[in-house]
Amino acid sequence: MTTANSNPRTIDTLREEIDALDEQMLSLMEKRLDLAAAIAAAKSEDLEHEDPNELLLRPAREASVIARLASLTRRIPAASIAAIWRELMAINLQAQRPIEIALSATRHPARMQLMARARFGTIIPIRETASPQAALDKARAGKAIALIEIGEGDWWTALAEDPELVIVDGLLAEGGRGSALAIGRLSADRLGEERSFAVLEQGELAARLGRGEAVLPIAVSGALNLCVIERVAPLARRAA
Repeated sequence: MTTANSNPRTIDTLREEIDALDEQMLSLMEKRLDLAAAIAAAKSEDLEHEDPNELLLRPAREASVIARLASLTRRIPAASIAAIWRELMAINLQAQRPIEIALSATRHPARMQLMARARFGTIIPIRETASPQAALDKARAGKAIALIEIGEGDWWTALAEDPELVIVDGLLAEGGRGSALAIGRLSADRLGEERSFAVLEQGELAARLGRGEAVLPIAVSGALNLCVIERVAPLARRAA
């Protein structure tokens, strides 16, 4: 007669080791948050010439940290690395200066909330707004990230000449359905480098495509194009 648990003592020992590791991991995460807070406190002395309403997000730094860790992992999927560290970073940012996600989505609101959680963490509260403009107003005040579904009118055309707001990131679903833009007050030099977004007139779009840039229109309104721009080698050069 055999039993499913032929060596309970060994299993119990292994579980005790896992419990001890869990406690160590929690302690290390707490220490990481303490160090991040110390860095933020040191930086605050040098912020006199910066926009006091700018978000504390650092997409470029975030991307570099996640990419470095993903290159070191043996068994943890890169997507899981991204989810874990985005959550840690979100906890730290909320402790320094709380913000919210101002959501404008009438077509796929549930999907937008899930995508927002995946990108910005579960700790940041999501508040639904009455319109894209209401979401942008909250973002302009520096208290929120506006998350607006693409397809809800041509609200994005105003971003072409907005001196305060930038497209922080795009939450792009497969096939373009249920996609949204995350918008906020943030310096352009702090954005991620691998992918960016821009509102381009038809002539500029044609010129960039002619130079072999990886520019893809995802929405059109008159002569304006909402484009995603991937940082890759120019297409013409790659073909050569």
